[in-house]
Parts: sequence; C-alpha cells; structure tokens
Amino acid sequence: MDDTHRGAVLLVDDNPIICQSLAFMLEDEGFTHIFQAFTAEDALALVQEHRLELAFMDVRLKDANGLELAKDIREICPQLDIVFMSGAGSRAELLEAVQIGAVDYLLKPFSPELLSLTLDRFTKRRALTRRVHAAEHRLGEILKNIPLLVFQLDKNFQLRFINDACKHVLGESVPTTPDTSDWFMQHVHPEERERISELLRTALHSETPRTAECRLIHHNGAEVYGYIKTLPALPSELNGQEPLVDGIFIDISERVNQERSTVQQEKLKTVDAISSEMAHELRNPLMTIGGFARRLLLRFPDLHEAQIILRESERLEHLLDRIKSYLQKEQAENLQKVSVRDVLERSIHNRILQLEGAGLTLDIAHAPDLPSAIADPQGLQHVLEIMLGDASQSLMDAGTLVIRTQGTQDRVDLTFSYALEDLRHISPERLYLPFDEGGFGLPQCTTLIRGMCGVMRMERKEGNVVFTISLPAETEKKHAEPTT
Repeated sequence: MDDTHRGAVLLVDDNPIICQSLAFMLEDEGFTHIFQAFTAEDALALVQEHRLELAFMDVRLKDANGLELAKDIREICPQLDIVFMSGAGSRAELLEAVQIGAVDYLLKPFSPELLSLTLDRFTKRRALTRRVHAAEHRLGEILKNIPLLVFQLDKNFQLRFINDACKHVLGESVPTTPDTSDWFMQHVHPEERERISELLRTALHSETPRTAECRLIHHNGAEVYGYIKTLPALPSELNGQEPLVDGIFIDISERVNQERSTVQQEKLKTVDAISSEMAHELRNPLMTIGGFARRLLLRFPDLHEAQIILRESERLEHLLDRIKSYLQKEQAENLQKVSVRDVLERSIHNRILQLEGAGLTLDIAHAPDLPSAIADPQGLQHVLEIMLGDASQSLMDAGTLVIRTQGTQDRVDLTFSYALEDLRHISPERLYLPFDEGGFGLPQCTTLIRGMCGVMRMERKEGNVVFTISLPAETEKKHAEPTT
C-alpha cells in the first residue's frame, strides 16, 4: 500500500465487533492511525481532536442518525472523505448520502477485496485532489508575481480579482475594502472610459479575445500606457449564471517613452545637420556683406541703405551665434537624485518678480509620494526658470499657469499647461528650432533635458498648450548615460 493511504481513519459503528474487524482489514492495507467511535458523541470528539482523512460510518446508529451525524462532521471537517456502511441500504438513504458528499457506500457484510477497491478509489481521489491544490497554488503564485496586471470583473465591471502587479503598475496595493465597484474603471483614463466600457461589455459574451490600447491612471496621477486584452468568455455551464470578464493589462509606458525619445533624437539630428550646414554656408558671405557695409558707412555716413544692410547683417550674425550655441551639446555632468518639487520651488522664487509683474496666477499640485528624479539640479532649475519666463511672456493678460508633478516607478513628469489665444501659430517644432527671436530658450531646454536622459514634448489639449518634462525616476539600477 502506498504511503499516501496511511492517513488517520475514523470508524463509527455502534457494534464494537464490526469496528474491530474493519480495523484489522485497514491495518492489513497499511493504515496505522485508526480511531474507533461507538457513539455520535465520541465521533464528534475524535473529529475535533484529530486530523482525519477518511471515515467509515454506519448509517443507523443507536443514538443518532448516521446521515445527520455526517452533516455535523462535515461542518467541522469539510475535507473529510466519508464512506457510509449499511446492512440494508435503501435508495433514499443512498441519494441522501450522495447529497451529503459521500465518496462511497458499502453494504454489510463486505469482503476485503471490496474494501481494497474502495481504498484504491480513495487513494486516487486524494492524489488528484493534492495535484489540483498544488496546481491552484502554483497558478495563484504565478498570478501574484507575473509582471502583468491580471483582473476579473463582473457584468457591472465590479472588481472580483486583481493581482499584486497593481502595486507596480498603478502604485497601489490590492484593494481590500468591500466596496470596489468602481475601482477598476476609476483607474481608466477619463477620455477612454466609454470606449473601454464598450470593449468590456462585448467581451462578456465574446468567444474571441478583445484587445485595445488603453491608458490607466497611476496613483500619482501619471498616465500609464498599455494594452487591455480580454480572454474568451467561458461557456455558461462553466461560468455559472453570471458572466465574467477575465483580462490582462500590458504596461508599455517605458516603450512609449523610449519611442518618444527616439523620435526626438532623430528630429534633433536633422536640425543639427541643417543648422551646421546653414551656419557654414552663411558665415563667409555674411562677413563679406557686413564688411562692405561698414566701409560704405565710413565713406558715406548718411547712406541709409548701407545702415539697413549693416543692421540686417548684424541680425543674421546674431542668429548664427545662436545656432553655434545650439550646436554645442549640453551634457549634464552632475546627475544625481533630486527632488523635482524642491527645484521647482527654487525656480519660482527666482522668477517671482517676473511672474507677479505679468499678473500670473499659479495653480500648483504635487502628486503624493512623488519619487525622486535623476537630473542635474542646476540644469533642471535653469530649464524650469526658462519655462516660467516663457509662460510669463505668453500670458500677459493675467492668465493661469497650471503646474503638475506626477510619477511612476520609472519616471517623473512635470507639466506646464496654459491657454493661448491662437494655437495655430504654435508648433511642437518650436521646442527644437533655434531660429525664433522670441528668446524663450526652448531649444536649450530640450537639449538640457536630453542631456539628463529625459524627454521634453509639447501637446495641444482642449485649447491649452501643455509642455511635459519626463525624467528618469531614481531606482536601484545604474543611471543611464546621457544620449549624445
């Protein structure tokens, strides 16, 4: 007999001779822990005292109904396998035994061979149960530790299950409060809730998986980019009466940021090449024109046309100097852990007179538990002061500058948002080109942020212009080298 048979066994019969005979047969089968009970009270006491795996129970005891006793025992030890014994079993008793959860039913007297068959079925059932429990445990551990957000929703999108990855993806622990009806949908970006709700409604009864791009909202307020993929709906006979949605969310935020950085690098390379060629081709002719204009003015001081030529050539020389300065790569030499909030406060303090002079209203909000960023503190402060100066010049009509900080485990975002009267004349390329005379220094900001392994971009949203600075968050990983 395999060792898996040798769990503790309980024998319940009001006839001691039958109990003893059955005990001998079980010992021959390899069982060593056998307990005997001749009354219902003794049986309940043994169940509470010992960890039992199998019980043989007489259907008709002198002091109790064996079927009713089995119900009480099941409440105490639900995992106990029960085999009923009866000298004259009826169909009604057999049906009730099955309803209680009996694993077998033996008619007395029974032979050792019949008992062996019963024990063999018990062994196989126990082995299968252990494998199922082991598989469930492994699956549970996989779901807990897999780096994908795994979730289950009911037909009303109420959260039924979500794995521990929500701590990494959304910055929150698994919700434990009973009322989690809106938890999942509250973390879907407001602009996409209607579309994702329709996707989930379709997935409730769809036999094919559904996939869609989606943005979730991190605990710190940052946008988490990714894909939602639902699993095929289970047949109703397996899923029960209520349909459920099983799905995963694949976080691709890091890839999105890398793609943005790559696009920006390619744009900057193109601008660098054009700027370098332009500066080279214009420098010599411009010097010649300016030189002739100066000689003309020396000979004819009142010549108005020569004054215009000299003034315009000086303006072009100034532009070439700006291009030369732009082509000089800004490399951050002091990358370290910094508090974006502290750097922002210092920048505002240094620009407070300019901001107050423009009548600017600041609307500032910081995300809770904002991680530190990896940046050059002096370079970042210079960038923020330029951005504040840009806003003060763009909002001369006492507008509102909205500043927000957000963060995830991978990055820290700082956004400047304000309304402009005419967005048609504002282009994202303004961030990269050194040719504007506005003096806002946005090309320099872009170059400085790039030197800190960050990304700077501009977007148009609902009549506002939004500048976003993304910097790597402080992690245990080795800091990346700036892109040249």
